[in-house]
Amino acid sequence: MFPIRPGSANSLAGGLGDLRANHFHAGLDIRTGGQEGLDVHAAADGYISRIAVFTGGYGNVVFIKHPNGLTTVYGHLKTLKDTLGTYLREQQYQKKTFEIDLRPVPGQFPVKQGDVIAASGNTGGSGGPHLHFEVRDAKDNLINPLLYGFSELKDDVPPYFERIALKTMTSTSRVNGEYQRITYAPVRRSDGTYTLTQPITASGLIGLEVLGYDKTSGSPYRNGISCLEIRLDGREVFAYNMNSFPNEQTRYMNIHENYEVEQMSGQRYHRAYIADGNILNLYKLQSNAAYRGRLPLLDGKPHEVTLTLFDAFDHAAQLTFTILPEITTTKPLPADSVATLPAESDQTSDIPTATITTDENVLKLTVRNISAANPPMAKLHVGRTITEQAVSYVRNNQAVYLIDLRQTLPDSVQFGRGVVRTNFKKRIIPGRGDVVVDGTTRLAFSPKTLYDTLHLAMRPLPGGGLEINQSTIPLNDYLTIQYQPNYPIAIDTMRTKAYWTSGGRASFLGGKWNKGRIEFKTRSLGRFQLMTDANPPTVEILSATPKGITAKIRDDLSGIADFRALVNGEWVLMQYDYKRALLWSDKLDPDEPFETGSEVLVQVKDRAGNIGSDSTTIEAPRARPAARPKAAPKRRKKR
Repeated sequence: MFPIRPGSANSLAGGLGDLRANHFHAGLDIRTGGQEGLDVHAAADGYISRIAVFTGGYGNVVFIKHPNGLTTVYGHLKTLKDTLGTYLREQQYQKKTFEIDLRPVPGQFPVKQGDVIAASGNTGGSGGPHLHFEVRDAKDNLINPLLYGFSELKDDVPPYFERIALKTMTSTSRVNGEYQRITYAPVRRSDGTYTLTQPITASGLIGLEVLGYDKTSGSPYRNGISCLEIRLDGREVFAYNMNSFPNEQTRYMNIHENYEVEQMSGQRYHRAYIADGNILNLYKLQSNAAYRGRLPLLDGKPHEVTLTLFDAFDHAAQLTFTILPEITTTKPLPADSVATLPAESDQTSDIPTATITTDENVLKLTVRNISAANPPMAKLHVGRTITEQAVSYVRNNQAVYLIDLRQTLPDSVQFGRGVVRTNFKKRIIPGRGDVVVDGTTRLAFSPKTLYDTLHLAMRPLPGGGLEINQSTIPLNDYLTIQYQPNYPIAIDTMRTKAYWTSGGRASFLGGKWNKGRIEFKTRSLGRFQLMTDANPPTVEILSATPKGITAKIRDDLSGIADFRALVNGEWVLMQYDYKRALLWSDKLDPDEPFETGSEVLVQVKDRAGNIGSDSTTIEAPRARPAARPKAAPKRRKKR
């Protein structure tokens, strides 16, 4: 049964498979009218199998195991009802901790369908009051709850296209004459179908990407799409269907979407092809399976493409457009040649008019102000060996050289007397462990670190720090880094830790020091700096009365690691909402007040080990001044 206001109309703020930061959304976000405290009902008979409290994520969460092997999950709860709430509070006091993860024995807390188990809330990583509701099978696969046909939810709104992208997938592919990714805004016709108004030319293997959403009736929120189908000249070449996925593979969302675009713009495009390294079982390939959904535009003819989006209620949106063939006017370029790099060759100057980027397995070198009549060769340096690379094409006085990194991994590219350094070190293959040592830096890759082959590039940063590839390349699991800084001053190793600093912000990674080297783990590539957090957290007790204690806590760099409150030396549970930076007391016996005059101490430790505190005494609540009697209204004189 529906867990919120069963039998009454409701709507959603999120659905299964919505693309979220580093994961697929695992269930439904059921709206609660912007308020907390609604009754949360057990969806079916069973028993409570797990109760947990997290600072972020699910917040306060309850799991119910059902006789058919399914488990339902209820997240972001405000409070647990009756015996559940008492049990949770007792365990937190016993273990003296706010965050906790409990596994009651089967049958300890039986529930019947419809029982009220909690009050809805806004705890954890919730962006507003709602109930997060999941259905999982015995193998921890997430199942779309909408498959159960809840009558409380209606949907008469079809999904819609916001943008699509065409992307070159090999060094010989072209879109509108270039190796590039280009986006288009579909236009909705009066009959509800979509089209593109701009002409498109393309050749080679081309990938389609879709930025699309769905809405449900009565909700302003954008949800994800449940199904995506691609047809080329009437034949289905790719389909994606989100009705279930393994919870353990949720981070593969990073390779289902175009992660680079999401990191640069915040837009989450579905790839309408299976990227290298994607092991999700969410796709169907009807024809040309070897192309993995990429469009094979190889015959120099026009092709009709049809994209269809479906929601969970089988409403559809359809986009149809034609891709015209590329018209090639240039002659075949000369083949590569190989030479030996002279020892006296100048590799000291950089080229101010050259840019270098990597995409998929292709390195793209773009050099401006080049004549199309006689573009020179680029020289790819691998140690003391040179491979001469002919220009791939010239467009708008820019020469573009496309280098297949599967064939060669240059440490630098020479153009004239200038050199662009790539900083490539090694090709790292997923599925196997690998260790790379470069100077005083050591990288250890586990077999699960990578989704796809990584062309490892690494360089020291000016002023200290380290850069490893770009933040636009996702990692599946942790990369372990050992780094020895070369600083002229002594380091406060107690408070100096590693931070990820790409994107203009500092995210704490931590680390342990040993003989002048720090070892830390990361699930993101990009820039890393060592930073010293010497400032303790700030603590401000806002109120301390017999009814309760509240405090504000903040930290300016490493973040809050732990906190505790003592009343006359006795530990007191403090609830924590990081979104409001607020602590408030939750007594073991809510009906027993704090004694007036009791000493209160609130301590907070940050992740660099600094401790901040504030103290006060319990004060009797101030008596409200007696209300003054209202003066009798003056009577108007009759005239």
